[in-house]
Amino acid sequence: MFQVYFTCDLDRKLSKKLEEHAQSISILYDKKAVIALFNSEEDIPACARDYILSIHALDEEVWKYRYLDSFNGVAVTPSVFIYPATKGKVCDSSYKYYIAINPKDAFGDGTHPTTRMCIQALEDVTETIAQDTRAMYSLCDIGTGTGIIAIVAELFGFGTIDAFDIDTMAIQRAKENALYNGCTKINFFVCDIAQVNDSKQYTIVVANLLSDIIEKNVGTIVSLLKEGGTLIASGIHDRWSKGISALIEKQCRLMDDRTMDQWHCLIFEKI
Repeated sequence: MFQVYFTCDLDRKLSKKLEEHAQSISILYDKKAVIALFNSEEDIPACARDYILSIHALDEEVWKYRYLDSFNGVAVTPSVFIYPATKGKVCDSSYKYYIAINPKDAFGDGTHPTTRMCIQALEDVTETIAQDTRAMYSLCDIGTGTGIIAIVAELFGFGTIDAFDIDTMAIQRAKENALYNGCTKINFFVCDIAQVNDSKQYTIVVANLLSDIIEKNVGTIVSLLKEGGTLIASGIHDRWSKGISALIEKQCRLMDDRTMDQWHCLIFEKI
């Protein structure tokens, strides 16, 4: 089984072709991206090949997890463990934070490189903040999806957390996931990034989005950040990382560029 990540404007013709050949498809980012599963690489329709960002072969255990709910959890960092909400904590007691996520969220479980790097970067930033002062810090999670980054932020102790997504169903699922974890402080709402109120500013902004969306909305993303604040930007494939970095560096200082499986997580300080 092969998991294929496409980036494109999904028109009716292309959508129909993918539905004909794929075992399943998941449409993301307001029809700007698609994750599809194929039995073999030969099954990928020719008309979609130019839009491929990445192809990953799924082993049997991953396949079972995605669609048969046999996933028992994963350590995203040495202190953060994510597990299916339908099961108990199938791990030892060495982790400080345990996060339950609905196993139906096959592509928002924290195992994708971009999400993993965002959580790792957020943990690194958090460790520089004294525990008794974290409540004074604020965070905005742009394109929250399953809400996992916002949930991590509340467990880390941030006092103000706003999280939004353009997808109504994503926000509904994010709220459910927050309740699984006893998180009640997160303000989830449906919003297009192009229409978000940028008069409010945050200590930390996390934007785990497609490069195209970051590029088109970079002004709004940076405007949400307080001076001296930290921007964690991910969802950026290797082929676009330099361009996106240069664009953000017009207003921010690049502090770190992390990579995992050809994906980048860029960390900036607003100057």
